[in-house]
Amino acid sequence: RHAAHVGAVNVLSGAPYGYRYTRKSDDAPASYAVNEIEAPVVRQVYEGYTTAGWSIGAITRWLNEQRVATRKPGARWERSMIWAMLRNPAYRGTACFGKTRVATRQRVTRPLRMRGGTATRDSANHERPREEWIEIPVPALIDEPIFARAQELLQENKVRAQRAGRDL
Repeated sequence: RHAAHVGAVNVLSGAPYGYRYTRKSDDAPASYAVNEIEAPVVRQVYEGYTTAGWSIGAITRWLNEQRVATRKPGARWERSMIWAMLRNPAYRGTACFGKTRVATRQRVTRPLRMRGGTATRDSANHERPREEWIEIPVPALIDEPIFARAQELLQENKVRAQRAGRDL
């Protein structure tokens, strides 16, 4: 926590898509450097979501159709990857430490219960309140207004999805 408070990037678990992690040396601290191959993809994802009005699913399909490489060789893009990319504050220039905490698992999921199973792990990650996150400056790939618009759209989608679930 102390290292995060003083802005050390090496406390983070690794560089997100669009960046590469540069190890600490005798001359410089650890840092994120912009990955010039992946950064345009991140910008296209934000552009597609905020300006073109594409859904997360449409962006995922487009990336797979274009054969845009993920970090893992041979892996395909998934909706969860795009969703995580759109939520990550590192892209606006602020990587965050301490976003989640480990806590006791709240419930066993229905599919697991239906199989008569029990959870193999009794803990799960839960997101901490935003004010508890420790911000660490990194190079921005996305302008603040575009990132803010993406957050608005994600929130609207969340509200719309809750309403749609009740109507069924």
